[in-house]
Amino acid sequence: MSEDKRISNAKLGALVLAGLLFLVFSLYMIGKNQNIFGSSIIVIAEVEEVNGLLPGNNVRFKGMDVGTVSGIDMITDSTIHVKMLIHKSMVPFILKNAKTTINSDGLMGNKIIQIHPMDGSSAPIEVGDILYPLEQLDTDRLMEQLGSSGDALELTLQNLAEITGKFNQSEALWSLLADPALSQEIKSTLGEFKKAGNQAAQLAREGKEMIAEFRGGEGIMNTLFLDTLESQKLENSLTQLQNAATEASNLLNQLNQVVADIESEKGTAGMLISDSVVKSQIERTLENVEKSTANFNENMEALKSNFLFRRYFKKKEKEAGDHN
Repeated sequence: MSEDKRISNAKLGALVLAGLLFLVFSLYMIGKNQNIFGSSIIVIAEVEEVNGLLPGNNVRFKGMDVGTVSGIDMITDSTIHVKMLIHKSMVPFILKNAKTTINSDGLMGNKIIQIHPMDGSSAPIEVGDILYPLEQLDTDRLMEQLGSSGDALELTLQNLAEITGKFNQSEALWSLLADPALSQEIKSTLGEFKKAGNQAAQLAREGKEMIAEFRGGEGIMNTLFLDTLESQKLENSLTQLQNAATEASNLLNQLNQVVADIESEKGTAGMLISDSVVKSQIERTLENVEKSTANFNENMEALKSNFLFRRYFKKKEKEAGDHN
């Protein structure tokens, strides 16, 4: 009888011990926030750094806890796979194109994996799917940049303080700034700048109006510059004027030669015009012809220097040079 009692006590002790072990294991798993009794699937998050993430940390989607981290495996020197247990009830809402980030639960809380939905259509996640990380600014790198920016700002403030101190110690600078004559000159200079700006603006407006009138008008300027046919006629007229000037110059040379022959009393003409009255009349006539020719040549030179005909005469000079 005592033997049976010992066996019963042993069985009872073993049962109590097993129950205690199961209770301890359950409490441990609950403390690690593992999904023990719920239905879930395993999904992998691929990251480069875990940043303190541990098995049992939460997995969140749109602010809700949708699972836990079940394990962390090192795949390569730059790739880490984080296994996540995702509740099956949340599977239809998490798509394959979702991205993941490792964040902190609050300011100083535990690390969590945050699943971010992305734009575009995709199928819901399945067992063994891999979710890739979302590019984000590393906190450590951000702190380094803030530290370097703070150092640069501190140096800038020191330089500014030195410059301000030098300004405060400079009596010549303050006396110059306090000089009323300098202030008046600066005001006068600014007034001149303003006046010059207004004049430039007015000149630009007038030039714009003149160009508009030139383009839309029907005067000689518009005709000369924009009408090809009239421009060709003008070139022909200038050519005829230049030829007439050349012929007039040749005629003047011939008349000078005739006058020279007459003055030397050569030939019948010299004998007929030896009379002083007739001779003086002829000389006055030749002087008038010479003055007219000089005036004509002067007008031609003025036309050559005019901006309306300058291009034409340069073109003619170039053609004459090519022929020579």
